[in-house]
This record gives sequence, structure tokens and C-alpha cells, in this order.
Amino acid sequence: MQNALLLTGILPTTSLMGVPLSWPVITSVLGNSYFFVISATLLSLFLIAVCLVIKYTPQMLNDLKNATNNEMPVKGLILWIAFILLMPLFLDAGPMWFVLWWFLLLWGYMIRSEKRIAFFFVFLIFMSSWITHVGAGFLTYSQTQLNREIFATENKMGSDTYTPAIASWINNHPSDAEPMNTLALVELGKANYPEAIKLLNRSIDLEPSNPRYYNHLGIAFVGLGKKREATKAFQNAIELMPGNMVYHFNLSRLHQANFSFFDAEKSILTASTLDPDGVRYLLDMENSRGQSRYIEESMPVLKQIARQMRPSEDIKTAANGLWTMAFGMVPSKMSIFLAIGAFMIFFFQGYIPEDKYTKRCSRCGKLYYSGTFTKSGNPMCLQCHWIDVKAKKQQTNILLNKTEEIRKYKSYNYPKISKLELILPGLGSFLINRTGLGLIRITTWSIGVLLIITGGSFITSLIPLDMEMSTFIRILGLVVLGGLLVRAYKVPPIRYGV
Repeated sequence: MQNALLLTGILPTTSLMGVPLSWPVITSVLGNSYFFVISATLLSLFLIAVCLVIKYTPQMLNDLKNATNNEMPVKGLILWIAFILLMPLFLDAGPMWFVLWWFLLLWGYMIRSEKRIAFFFVFLIFMSSWITHVGAGFLTYSQTQLNREIFATENKMGSDTYTPAIASWINNHPSDAEPMNTLALVELGKANYPEAIKLLNRSIDLEPSNPRYYNHLGIAFVGLGKKREATKAFQNAIELMPGNMVYHFNLSRLHQANFSFFDAEKSILTASTLDPDGVRYLLDMENSRGQSRYIEESMPVLKQIARQMRPSEDIKTAANGLWTMAFGMVPSKMSIFLAIGAFMIFFFQGYIPEDKYTKRCSRCGKLYYSGTFTKSGNPMCLQCHWIDVKAKKQQTNILLNKTEEIRKYKSYNYPKISKLELILPGLGSFLINRTGLGLIRITTWSIGVLLIITGGSFITSLIPLDMEMSTFIRILGLVVLGGLLVRAYKVPPIRYGV
């Protein structure tokens, strides 16, 4: 593997598996990770909503039967429920509209822990403007804010078209300092020092606290033979960032050129204290060339990433595309109002009496309207509640019969829940109100599926990498799904014979 250069362009390093630690690679890694987390979250929420639809559709059907006095055919009621649940299909709505719509429809049936998931989804909608903006920044990093041209030029990878593009950008954006610094580096390479000094002074006027600009200004003054001005520029860079070895090294080279050997030794010792390996490498390179070389710097990775996240028309277009892909129908600028509206509907639905919705007892499985809840928030009919509060010495045939009924329901439910858990890990857990376990298994399932489908790649780097990770990532996804299925088989959400 070839040694890869750090983004600073100063020191070589053999990075992990030969991947260059540079802005395009780091951005692609961050971008893929970001989109993977978001995609896994949205897929998990969609699957959770599907589980809740399967769980509460029988109770909706029971309510419709009672509302129509059992005068409507059951098949007609089922078709009506299907029509209501699939309403977003008839609109220009994205898949996340199904999730929101189902949460709104099922709110009265959902238990406390499931409502927390719905609130989390509404929070995501509220934050979606920021979420899509960041995602758009990762998608458009090579097109926005002249990032590609600046990176390629500073790392000596640019084409002939990049320099005119940078010059045009400066004319159209006179308050942007970074391209001026980049163009100054181009002028330094041409030994056009007066023009470089002019550009760097403009950059410093815009960003007087940026030490890189002073460092490059010092190099330009060295080219003109203005050693006093060069010394002052390097010293300004050191004052702004005293922990940067490069500035001390450049100052030592300037002192050495002026035959100020004591000052040169003092500066090189300071640089060695900060980064001995880096100084040794630079001195070895200097000895191999037989002449001193002043070190230039490229834009740091974090600043490059922050720059690509600046608002622009490209990012706005990409963000709107991401929002439309997930939601559609409603423009992204309305996301905050959509979230507030959903929250208000949840709030007002909370005032509807609980006895207006059918509940299924988590112990005996019977449907009821009037009942209570367990300490964990699961629904419980009054008869099962009576068992809890009944003293043991007051055992009656009614109590014994009810206890037997609970035992039979658990025994009957065991094979059904176990099979459903194997079909979709987490589905059986939601059906028996084990929300935490269901959430973990649904999320793990989503992660495994996305690893297999995407291979971990949502966006690609500008720099072709010489390693292929997608096959390994897909195998990892298969391992995750396999391990999850084994776990679901060995540890079902319900214990037999409770």
C-alpha cells in the first residue's frame, strides 16, 4: 500500500488499510454513518408501526362492530379498516406518512411505552429540517462551497480548470477568505509573491485569527527577501496557535537562513518538543533535498466539513429531496408545523376516556372496555386486577377458574408468539407488550437488513479507495440477522406455562 498524506499535507502516514485520512474520505465515512443511523431509525419506526397495526387491528374491528351494532358484515368492516390504514397510498405521501398516520389512528389503543416511541417520531419530524440539511451537506460535499477545488488545489491534485474557478468564486464572494488563501498558494507555487501577499492580506483582514494565513504570508515574504516581515508573520502564527509544530519549524528555517543559529536552535527544539517524529521527518526530507523548505498547510478536516455544511442552493435542493423521499405531500418548510399538529392531536386524544377504546387484557387475553393497568403500564381487566388485590386466604372457585384461564391463555399464546417472533424479531414482543425487547430486536433487524442491502455505502468518496468493504459489511449483516434469529428462537418473548 502507498503511504497516504494527511489532510495537512505535511507528514505521511500509513493509515488503516491504506485509506488516506483526508477530507473526502472522512466525509464519506461520516456521511455513510449518518445515513445509516437515520435509515436504521426510520426503518425501525416503520416496522414498529407495522407491529402496532397487526396488534391493534382486531381491537379496531371490535370497536367498529359495536359501533354498528353488529349489523355490518365483518368482511366489509375489514375492508374499511384496510382503506383507512392505507389512506396515504391515495395521496402523494412518503413512507413516513404511514408511520405518523398509524400512530394517530392507534393512539387510543397504545400503551404508555408505545406512546413514547410515537413522541420520539414526532420529535424527529420537528428536527427533520436540521437532519435533512446535514444529510444534504454530506450528499453534496463535492459541489458546494468550492470544496472540491480547494481540496484538490491545496493537495496538488487539481486540474487546470480549478484555478480559474477559484478566481471566479473570489470575484463573486469577496467575503470568503479560504479561496483567497488557496489561490495565494497557487501564486506561491508560481513564485508570484506580490500577488500572494495581496491575497493573503485580504484573507487576514477577513479572518485575523487564522494562523495558517500568517504562516503562508511569512513564506511569501521569504520569497521576496523581506525577512523581518516574514519573522513577524511566523511569530503571529505562533501566537495564535503555539502548539503547532509547523510554525516553529518554519521560523527556525528562517533564523537559519539569517545565520541566527541560536534562535534557529531554540525554535527547532520547541518544534521537537511538540512533535519529535514530525520534525525528524521534515529534517530528513530537507537533508535529502539539500535545501530548506517552508511548510505550507491545507485546510483542516473539521473546517472543510463545516464549510460544506454552509447553507446553499445545492444543499437546499438536496434537503428538500431527502424530505420528499421520506414524507412527501407536505413541503419540508412545514415540518415544524406538522410535528406541532401531531403533538396537539396526541394531546387532545388523551382527553378521550379510556373506556371508548377496546383493550386486550395482558394476562387473560380478553377484550374489555372498563379495566385498569399493571404497574408497568400494560392493560388489565377488572377480573385479573381482582386476583391481584384478593387475599390468599380468600381463595374461591371463581379465583381458581380465572387463574386457570390465565394459564391456558399463556400456554395457547406461546407457540403463536414464538412463531411470529421468528418471522419478524420484535413482532411477538410487541404483541405481548414487551416493548423494550421488541424495540431492541426490531432495531437490530433493521441494522442487519440495511447492512445487507447497502453494503454500508450511501455516498462515495472523491478519492477512489483501494479496498472493498461492501462484501465484508454484507457478511456482517448476515451474521447480525442470523444471531438475532437464533436469539429469538432460544429466548422467545414469552415463557411457556407462566
